[in-house]
Amino acid sequence: MEPLSRRNAPATALEGAEPVRTRLGVSPNHASFRVGVLRTHLLTALAAHAAAARTGATAQVRVRWDDTDPSRTDRRHEPDLLTELADVAQIPVTDADLRQSHGAPRYRQALAHLQESGVIRDEGGTACLDIAAADHVLKRRGQDPEGATTHAAVNTRVQLQPAQARVRLLRSDGRALWHLASVVDDLHQHTTLIVRGSDKTNATAIQVRLFQLLDAARLPAFLFLPRLRDTDHAPSRVAALIEAGIRPSALRWYLAEPFLAPTPGAGPQTFTQLAARLRDPLPAGSDARFDQQRLAALDRKLSGALHNSIARDELRRAGATAHPRVLDWVVDHYRRPLPHQRRLCALLDEGTHAYEPPPPRAAEAVRWLERRLRGEAEAPPPPDLAWVLTGETNLPGLGPGVDRLPDELLKARLIAARQALSRASAASMR
Repeated sequence: MEPLSRRNAPATALEGAEPVRTRLGVSPNHASFRVGVLRTHLLTALAAHAAAARTGATAQVRVRWDDTDPSRTDRRHEPDLLTELADVAQIPVTDADLRQSHGAPRYRQALAHLQESGVIRDEGGTACLDIAAADHVLKRRGQDPEGATTHAAVNTRVQLQPAQARVRLLRSDGRALWHLASVVDDLHQHTTLIVRGSDKTNATAIQVRLFQLLDAARLPAFLFLPRLRDTDHAPSRVAALIEAGIRPSALRWYLAEPFLAPTPGAGPQTFTQLAARLRDPLPAGSDARFDQQRLAALDRKLSGALHNSIARDELRRAGATAHPRVLDWVVDHYRRPLPHQRRLCALLDEGTHAYEPPPPRAAEAVRWLERRLRGEAEAPPPPDLAWVLTGETNLPGLGPGVDRLPDELLKARLIAARQALSRASAASMR
């Protein structure tokens, strides 16, 4: 590798017209992300796009597959994980081609360069980075590893000297360990921004030395996030939350909320809006546990204020298959969490539904809908209109704007409601 003629500080690595480049290290060991892992990926991408917007540059977010452990790797999971990144987190991924399992030639070349520099020692039959030797080599070159470590960590203080005197770089089978593989991959992808959990702050001193020894054109900036821990019961998976009816927009808001500038009302709804509200620098904060009650409260709040186009897309992705006009009507007039909207779409489907026993004002609701179909001016609909339209009574708030539902649907429901009233009347006379 060519020696450096000039080294920029990490602060300047995120300034100017050069793209802000970051990566998401994804382990394909499950078909769905843990919530805390998705938060790290989301905040990584948001930080890159926010930095690019401030400097007038572009942002590039790449996926790196951490797939060197065959026992924890299943490529069949990769499409599902990419879908969660794209559809739930809305991360605009630039590419997803880098695989650590294909990186052995790069890692061998980097290790050979370190050996030539005289900083590798054999310990128990495996190659280790000798920190004292590394510091000696760097200082002889006029480089300052402790000063570089200080500047590399943007939003927190980190340990300037590694805790261990020697750091293993290879497994016993010769595969590259995390420190070596991550640095070499970041050099390969020209990464300028790395976002990690706060549990990895003390890895910075080791990796900054590797960057300097391997002649990085510039050091990346390092940002650190407090961890979002699982609940005490079980790991919280994104797919399970979405299946339970949590809106992707609400999950994005929940994950990013501690790092956003305050905003009145419902929070930002899209990735772009989140990036525009991201604090600079990201607050370090403290670890927290995943709070499903808080997420559900944000979901209810956002459901009442969500932009129609986002609500419509989320309802379709949730599996609603109603007539387009019915789906649009539900989005416009029934601003409730996704499971309630999905259920209403199913009830308003043009198929035949069983009717519950008629409520007290069912006949009045039938007459109201008959007049509305004739175009007659009318007062607000009676509460029992929900029963006429769906056969069920437990649908509060249903009624306004029913004239925008397809006439064929309204007429079919009138016929079904009249029949249900007749059956109930006949049964009461027996």
